[in-house]
Amino acid sequence: MDVVPVWTENYAGVCGAKRDAERFLERAESQSFSRSLCTYALCGLGFDQWREELGEMPPDAPWGGQARPDMMLSSGQILCDPRNKWYQAAQQYMPDVPIHNVDLPYPLYEDDIEVADVQDYYIKHIIEELRLLIKFLEKQTGKKMDYDRLSEFVDLGERTWNLIWETYELRRAVPTPMGTGDAMNTMVPMVFMMGTQEAYDFYLDLNKELKDKIAKKEGVVEDEKYRLLWGGGLPSWFALTDFNYFNSKGAVFPVETTYRMIEPIYRLNMPDTNDPIERLAWRWLGYWTYWYDKAKKRPGSEPDVERLIQYIEDYQIDGVVMHEAFSCRTWHLGLIWQLNQLRKIYKPIPVLILGQGGKKKEEKRELPSLILESDIIDISTYSEVDTRNRIDAFIETLEQVRKNKANRR
Repeated sequence: MDVVPVWTENYAGVCGAKRDAERFLERAESQSFSRSLCTYALCGLGFDQWREELGEMPPDAPWGGQARPDMMLSSGQILCDPRNKWYQAAQQYMPDVPIHNVDLPYPLYEDDIEVADVQDYYIKHIIEELRLLIKFLEKQTGKKMDYDRLSEFVDLGERTWNLIWETYELRRAVPTPMGTGDAMNTMVPMVFMMGTQEAYDFYLDLNKELKDKIAKKEGVVEDEKYRLLWGGGLPSWFALTDFNYFNSKGAVFPVETTYRMIEPIYRLNMPDTNDPIERLAWRWLGYWTYWYDKAKKRPGSEPDVERLIQYIEDYQIDGVVMHEAFSCRTWHLGLIWQLNQLRKIYKPIPVLILGQGGKKKEEKRELPSLILESDIIDISTYSEVDTRNRIDAFIETLEQVRKNKANRR
């Protein structure tokens, strides 16, 4: 419908990466918003209030500022409360801008409930929500939905989805050709541009680049010592150089759970349908429930833990790193619990090694973990010295685990 999306979370992240979010956070605090709320939302609210007060962009706004919207579309996805409330709060500065909320639920994981038993209800609800969104957009734009064109966009989005999965799977190679630090940049077309030719072409080029690096055995670092899993949490956008610090120690991140496609479309058990709205609904449900059946097969497991286990095995992981962002409770709640569950059901990890005389023997492999703490864009929560000290201690642990393994042989 030729609506250009402006992603407010993305702009807050840009402000954080530019280390220029503080003045917008303070502006929001001056409007009686607590610093303990989502700092993405606080940054956006502070920016909106300032722009509306001035009648123009705040001075020296990163990337030229964020445009005043014609409409605001929110969706909490039963995952992020600020996505529901953020624009309601922003409307006090822009009372003429209409809001529409899209409710996109998915069944929560329960040991005694099968997704197949409830999925029809959720699909019906999601389809109704998407059709209500279309009615809202038709009213605001004065255009009718072209469903043939929508179907073309959905087709392109699904091809892009599969291409992203295939491209990221190339990172299994040893040495890995791309780390999580880069993935926090290559995720932009995935999150904000799906269904566009630009996104597809971007990942086509990335796919070729990674294949070229693999052919040359060119890795993120010259001497890859440790392969780590970024097991959860948004990064500190102002401190992405922490990934470079890991790299300086010979540690790389070939895989992450953040901003990543789960599996290709053909593995999501989607029924055949030509209705683009139904396809979007089934893709949504398949994305969020893919790990449910796997978790039921392992006593004490949980879908997010199953995802960690698969990445640990597929990418030959030596340790897990997570980031607890103070202001993003809904997205980061449960990370420590996931690590504890992982330890209970998957540690120590049995692996087969080649022993003396060429005979295979089973060994118990340890899997160290590290939790970093700060925020997504509030740099006042971050201590580079403390973070680097934690990383150093973690690397020492990885090294000791490797030495212990060598001594046992």
